[in-house]
Amino acid sequence: MKPFRFKLQTPLDLKLRQEDVLRGELQRQQEMVRQKEAELAALRDSMAAAMDNIRPCPGAPFNVEERLLFNQYWLRLKELEARQERERQQEQTKLAEIRQRLLETMRDRKVMERLKEKHLADYKRTLLREEQKLLDEMALNRFSGNDEYKE
Repeated sequence: MKPFRFKLQTPLDLKLRQEDVLRGELQRQQEMVRQKEAELAALRDSMAAAMDNIRPCPGAPFNVEERLLFNQYWLRLKELEARQERERQQEQTKLAEIRQRLLETMRDRKVMERLKEKHLADYKRTLLREEQKLLDEMALNRFSGNDEYKE
């Protein structure tokens, strides 16, 4: 019988490496999502502060030019907020895709590990059968050899 070699070891090692790479990508992407969320939160804070600053004080004169400039500024802030929200959602979508790929890779690795264990168990059973055959043959030879001496 030829020596036992794990035929699944190389693909299993590949899956483990892929899993490690995907875990690294997942961490980087999670950090990117956190960064985008922090940027968006900071922008929303600055928008709230700007809104507080533009509110007129009771009895203060209303300045039309100032109000028009603020409206332009506010529109720009809203566009920026919408763009950052889209970027954040894109990063979250990428995160979900990486997470899904990682789960699939982990599932594949577990299947390969089970196949490897099954293959090893089959090999051990085959080895035990051959060993038992050899022992049976040795016992028969010994028994047959004793009969020859008796004659």
